[in-house]
Amino acid sequence: MVTLMLDPVFEIALRGGAACLLLAAAWHKVRDPIDFWKALAAYQLLSDGLARPVSRVLPVAEGALALSLIFFTGSALPVIGALLLLSAYGGAIAINLLRGRRELKCGCGGIGADQTIHWGLVARNGVLVVCMSVLLLPASTRALTWLDFVSGIFAIGLLAFLYAATEHLLRNAALLDHKGTHP
Repeated sequence: MVTLMLDPVFEIALRGGAACLLLAAAWHKVRDPIDFWKALAAYQLLSDGLARPVSRVLPVAEGALALSLIFFTGSALPVIGALLLLSAYGGAIAINLLRGRRELKCGCGGIGADQTIHWGLVARNGVLVVCMSVLLLPASTRALTWLDFVSGIFAIGLLAFLYAATEHLLRNAALLDHKGTHP
């Protein structure tokens, strides 16, 4: 029987990429907490009394998960936490789209901070969940060389660039679609 194992360079790249994503998301929420609180409350998935405290806890959770992904590589808990968080974000967007509430700000932060919710964001989170779930595979125990670390660091940069480019494409597609649906 063949056991799938994750090469350590891929683990470095995926953990580092996920950590960068979570840290950037946390930073954007901390940088403008009022705007994030308003965006979160607009989803109408939490009571008015819970929206503000949850808006304060989420960036802390994202930051803690990011650091845990880097420092607790032997544990699946940070990976599972990040998967649950990304799934919850995608689910919150999907619920509101199914409700017909398409004019909500996504609350994502970053490049797409001013975009409204759309199915592309749900798909994006689905892809992120699938990619991050690879981290649940056992890692190979092969010895790492300096070239592995350099490759891992470049891969993190490449993943960050790919994510930013995808965000730009999603934002532009949503803007074009939005302009096409209104006279």
